Amino acid sequence: MPITEAENEQYGAFVKAQAKQFGCFDFQPNDIIWHYTNQDGLLGILQSSTIFATQVASLNDKNETKYATDLFKTAVGNLVEEHKSNNIARDFLLKVLEYVKEDPSSPAHAISKFFVSCFSGEEDDLSQWDRYGKPHAYAIGFFARGLWREPMSALYKVVYDRKLQEKVSKEIAEGTLKFYFDGLNGERLQQPEKWGEEFFTAWDEWVYKLAPLAKDPKWQAEKEFRLVHELKFSEFSEVRFKQRGDILARYLPLATPGWVKRRSPLLPIAKVMIGPGNNSSLTRVSVILLLEQMGYVNVPVEVTNVSLQFM
Repeated sequence: MPITEAENEQYGAFVKAQAKQFGCFDFQPNDIIWHYTNQDGLLGILQSSTIFATQVASLNDKNETKYATDLFKTAVGNLVEEHKSNNIARDFLLKVLEYVKEDPSSPAHAISKFFVSCFSGEEDDLSQWDRYGKPHAYAIGFFARGLWREPMSALYKVVYDRKLQEKVSKEIAEGTLKFYFDGLNGERLQQPEKWGEEFFTAWDEWVYKLAPLAKDPKWQAEKEFRLVHELKFSEFSEVRFKQRGDILARYLPLATPGWVKRRSPLLPIAKVMIGPGNNSSLTRVSVILLLEQMGYVNVPVEVTNVSLQFM
């Protein structure tokens, strides 16, 4: 007996409630968040009116989503101990651990449908300038409200609080067991293992959406925001490929057509910051002219107060 529409809606409502509790929506529509990039990134974004989203396995941190998966596995392992006298619960939870077991030859995040574009809450940050664009760096400020595209492609605030991460992971593990038992009825009682597989496949489609939103506390200085997009089948032909270090990375250009009604859609740009290492006065003029050429009138262009020495 397949997953019903009502059950799928329950799973979605649960995950959305967890995301809210997680603090993923703790920002205001008019907040400005910053995308740090180099000269090629600046020109590419402005001239194409799109933002490149990177498939999660190709991000700077190669453990993306694995961090959250490990939290979930720990929570499920603890639940196994709590229910060791209940054979049905224990066997199902052990099966869940098999489902999420990492296969080095085919890591889960390598085939993930999620593409991510990263932003920072810091306007003029030394570590960001140093990491993303030296010696020709820029930061494009976007209004948060303009990056909310659709239910499957939305802006979130990244969570670094380990205690909160563990709390939510525990509740998700408990929810996994609860919804499994809720659905174990009727014909499904005859084949509980088959139901467990069908259930977890549908359940994981929802729960895995939270994986890109939890990061190790050591990264909290970034104050990261993420535009997370779930690739649709119809978008496969739009995926682009580019060598990045030792990885053939995947990217997807994302537009924000709802921002301004015009033939060539504009991105929700609020401000542009010129980073250290540029000829500031000449570069500022060029950036202003480029913005105006692309239809961005009266967008403030400022120069960083940070000073870096480049080798």
